[in-house]
Amino acid sequence: MNMPLKVALSGFGTSGGARLAGYRSVAGAEVVAVVDPGEQARARAAQLLDGGRVFGSLEELLASPTGAAPDVVDICSPPVFHVPQTRAALAAGAHVICEKPVAVTGEEARGLVELARSRGRLLFPFHNYGTSPVMRELSTAVEEAGIGRLESAVFRILRDRHARGVAGFAPDWRRSRELAGGGILLDHGTHCVYMALRLFGRPPKQVSCTVGRAGGDPAAVDEEARLRLDFGDSHCDIELSWTSGVRSNHYSVHGSGGWLRIDDGVVESAAGGSTHRRNLVSPSKDQTHLEWFPPMYREFRGVLADPVSWHRPATEIVETARVVECAYASAAAGGPEVPL
Repeated sequence: MNMPLKVALSGFGTSGGARLAGYRSVAGAEVVAVVDPGEQARARAAQLLDGGRVFGSLEELLASPTGAAPDVVDICSPPVFHVPQTRAALAAGAHVICEKPVAVTGEEARGLVELARSRGRLLFPFHNYGTSPVMRELSTAVEEAGIGRLESAVFRILRDRHARGVAGFAPDWRRSRELAGGGILLDHGTHCVYMALRLFGRPPKQVSCTVGRAGGDPAAVDEEARLRLDFGDSHCDIELSWTSGVRSNHYSVHGSGGWLRIDDGVVESAAGGSTHRRNLVSPSKDQTHLEWFPPMYREFRGVLADPVSWHRPATEIVETARVVECAYASAAAGGPEVPL
């Protein structure tokens, strides 16, 4: 584990470019190849790679001589490519880090997890909000019982538009069902779901959801979503919007003995009869949140070194996909509770 891992990036748009910068900011990793079907992206990667190789497809990379094979394939492409590229990389014997959502359905996720297990390789989700300052604050309040038993949580993520991609590909791919697979529920909702799973320590019993689509067009991707994760004796409410006209982030957890609330860069809490208010470094407006990469990569290396723990990210991948899948099923039916 002291040798740097050879990493190949599959996809070199906004996320892929940020990932290259991220790997260069940490010890123990070397990006040796970039895959992208776009000529502009490959040219940009070739200028930045310092001798690394570029390929037009993942198949081309994986067919390279054995000595050039990467240890890790980091999949940074749009969601529609995640499942087939993860399958190909695992089958070729590489560990995989995959951008969210790793899979769109529980069945797809379980298939990938089983393939990783059969090949003896780690499948790790790029769930970078899990190492964000916000998540650390929420986790501390819950895990150290500062607020008592967790009873409810609220996540409200408001944006004035979707995050755009690079001009050389399809900058608005997040609004393309063919490329994104879904809208804001699949995109930012995935972050909120795995954060809730970590805070509550288990999957919800049932999910309910409603969505709003551009112009009410049923063929358009969802640009607004409201969902509730029902854990039986507790719940998490999530509100998401690409059309709010503002950019803001609200997270709060409420327990039997107190609460903690984060509004952008301000943390407020109450417990034991006293209240506190302080400033927190707010999430950067850079959609890649590059500053969160080092702790996430350390987490990946720690899990990689301990195969007994590989089931943890695998379980999170499956449970996250299943919750989002049930949320879409609820929305399609008008918002009823859908059991997991």
